[in-house]
Amino acid sequence: MMNSRHSRALKSRDISETFVEELTSRESDLRRNHLWLAPKLDQLSTGRPVTLRHTPPPGLTVAEQADLIDIASHVGIYRMWARRGRVTYDLNEHLAAELYRSTSDTLPGSIFSHLPHINPLIVLPDPWPVRYKGSDGLVRGFYLYGYNQVPEQQTYTDEDIEGLGLLFVIDLLDEETWEVRGQTHIRMNIPTGLEKFTVAQAVDFAAARAEAHWSRARDKRAAYALFEELLRPALSVLIYLCCDNRDLAEPPVVKPSKAKKRRRPVAKNRDPFFVEVGWRVGPALHAARRVAGRIQEGDGIPSGVQQAPHQRCGHFRRFRIGRARQGVTTRWVMPYWVRLELLADDTDPITTVVPVDEQRHDPLRRRGLKNRRRPEAGLAA
Repeated sequence: MMNSRHSRALKSRDISETFVEELTSRESDLRRNHLWLAPKLDQLSTGRPVTLRHTPPPGLTVAEQADLIDIASHVGIYRMWARRGRVTYDLNEHLAAELYRSTSDTLPGSIFSHLPHINPLIVLPDPWPVRYKGSDGLVRGFYLYGYNQVPEQQTYTDEDIEGLGLLFVIDLLDEETWEVRGQTHIRMNIPTGLEKFTVAQAVDFAAARAEAHWSRARDKRAAYALFEELLRPALSVLIYLCCDNRDLAEPPVVKPSKAKKRRRPVAKNRDPFFVEVGWRVGPALHAARRVAGRIQEGDGIPSGVQQAPHQRCGHFRRFRIGRARQGVTTRWVMPYWVRLELLADDTDPITTVVPVDEQRHDPLRRRGLKNRRRPEAGLAA
């Protein structure tokens, strides 16, 4: 178990460092070759409203200007992540597979205010395959940020925000060798400021800002398909992170010295702050599946076989809590067992999530930890 976790930590570090190298390179290129964008880039990188009007040099088309501003937005999201502690969620692969298949219908927008950290990066243990502009790609992870439309602003998720933004990082594959030939980014906004919304509404909302880039109806259909491929599993991961029974643990707490010392400035290029997600539930769930997830012979069924004990897909459910059951909270329901009577006597069905107390501490005192917030009582059921 420890070797597996150590291997995953190294893999997550390698993936996040690849993101850092790519976006740092893009920032250097912008500052070196497009000085007219530097003031806008500085505002995007610090979570401030974008108030400066850019005056691009002659010769740039409107499309080229839009592409450069888009790159500046991507760099700004990365810089906000770096400023708030480089918090990186290391998602267990077995839990990630369950969340990828989990279902959700109407989503309460206010649930996303319960994210444990500010502007985290979610690294995927196994990439999601997607089609991007006619080519194959692999989604490796995504950054989170807040946004406001008036004034235009990419900001921190602990502020008063209109909605939540996701910046997906996608590796592009060579069609012949299947090797990674480059990396691209897709930025999406979802309407978490609404009382509730569906996945389809989130896709429509995210796609609306890209309509200017669609020259043909076929492009629009392809964009909608891509956005749904990206958002549906990403929303499942985000909802799980906001559930009150999430399995999440921060690194061991470093006790501060009793001696009063002057606080040193935080290094800009410090290592990511890894938070384990699903490292208790995921392996236990996988072990139970491995023990009971096979077909067994049986009588009384025309085919001569009967289904083995198995777990149906996990899903999200809202529960009423508190006095007179007026409050509402959201929990992830583990894949529940079918034909439980066929399990061996010594097999634990793992039907519930074991509560894990969150470590509400920040070892370096400067990481992007959010304040604890209680679920709001006024959420719609």
